[in-house]
Amino acid sequence: MAALDTFPELPRPGEISFCERDGRICSLPANEVDAPSACNLPSYPEINIGRELFHHASTNIREDRRTLMVPVNETLFKRVTRTFFEEGLVEALNEATSSGSDQYNPLIGSMARYLLVLVKFGNRIKFFLKPHLEEQGVDSIGKYTQTRDWSKSAIRCITWHPNCFKIAIAASDDSIRVYGDEPSIVPILKSGLQKSISSLAWRPFASGELAVGCQSGALVWNIDPNSLITRPLSQAVQLRYENHFPVTSVEWSPNGCLLATASINDTDVLVWDVEQNRKVPLRRVGLPCALLKWSPTGSRLCSTTVGNVFRVWQTTKWTPDRWTINHGTIQSVVWSHTGSHLLFVTTEECFLYCLGFVEDEVFTATLIPKSALPIADLSKFTTGQVEVGGRPQALAWCSGSEYLAVTFKDTSAIAIFNTVINRSQLNITPSCFITGLGIESPSCICFQQNLGRRPSRKIKTVLTIGWSSGRIQYFPFV
Repeated sequence: MAALDTFPELPRPGEISFCERDGRICSLPANEVDAPSACNLPSYPEINIGRELFHHASTNIREDRRTLMVPVNETLFKRVTRTFFEEGLVEALNEATSSGSDQYNPLIGSMARYLLVLVKFGNRIKFFLKPHLEEQGVDSIGKYTQTRDWSKSAIRCITWHPNCFKIAIAASDDSIRVYGDEPSIVPILKSGLQKSISSLAWRPFASGELAVGCQSGALVWNIDPNSLITRPLSQAVQLRYENHFPVTSVEWSPNGCLLATASINDTDVLVWDVEQNRKVPLRRVGLPCALLKWSPTGSRLCSTTVGNVFRVWQTTKWTPDRWTINHGTIQSVVWSHTGSHLLFVTTEECFLYCLGFVEDEVFTATLIPKSALPIADLSKFTTGQVEVGGRPQALAWCSGSEYLAVTFKDTSAIAIFNTVINRSQLNITPSCFITGLGIESPSCICFQQNLGRRPSRKIKTVLTIGWSSGRIQYFPFV
């Protein structure tokens, strides 16, 4: 693939223009690497979450909860009240209008049916004006996470600690397991507030502080690194503010001082000072936020929305640059190690896009355009008997910006690209693709940020893959 050494002329500020080119910008890799046959890393923990789950995930959470209840004889008033607090107004009205309610009080049944019609009519108007509100709660979390088939996957999230050998894995049973230097001690983090985990983030320069984004908001665990027990005695601290839940993305600043959270039910990004439980909202009118990504230098924060808008915040003055895409929403974003390039993929297009930033103002006007460039065509194709490519699911870029991994929504191979950054230029070339065992598909991926325990000096980085079977795979790059 040719280097990005030419750029189109600048479009209007605040917009993204997509370059249209005939043919593929670059083809996906043609060399297959079987992940199980890759180099083994004996010093890394052997993990299979599928064997350790407390229970299997249910695709219908409401029905699963109801089957656990013992049937009892309740009055109509008690049933409606309980349903209201557990499932909301609409379900309470449905309960009041259900068969058998009229024999208790026909007037209540008639009034409930009338109110239900009014509520449904009001919801239709609200969803017409704001269509993003139609999908809320647990069912909508999976749409905005980086995990493939989030609602069915045994593994919800994986993340490596940036400073030490420690990996956290969130499972579908709402538990988090932490694996570190001592293989016999695996802390398990579980709380009644910790439901439907969507994101994890280790606090930099703190060995045991983990932020969790979930249905009830954001939680922060403080794990004693010297503890020899597997169930920490301390409970998580909840960070909750008004309607800022569920939280779909949590991100620590690179210096570990601030925690940014985003919720698909809130248009504001919240920046927390966790020690003092203080927050500052980054207020903007528009659509709710879905995904956050802090640049490694800490100078910028990218925030995406549930629509076609995303923003890049300058963290020195907290002023945003607003960008739009033509179709769909932003699916995944990653920063280069210098913060000079932002790569992203969308939900509707099979292209990898690049947005360039340069701190030196001398080069900004001449070399870095105010537009995103398509740098790789990820369209689906078949090589041998393996399908590769299609609509992208998640991106992962190693800490040295040498290797880029891409997973897809409809195919099971992971595409690997070699990347080289030379100031304002980004060169990207296809390398290989990785497949799992049998019908396994990659649920989530991430690169290990700290290689303090690398088994060989030849290993540059390690890609960690959470497969749909619950198996964790370590893929080293040499």
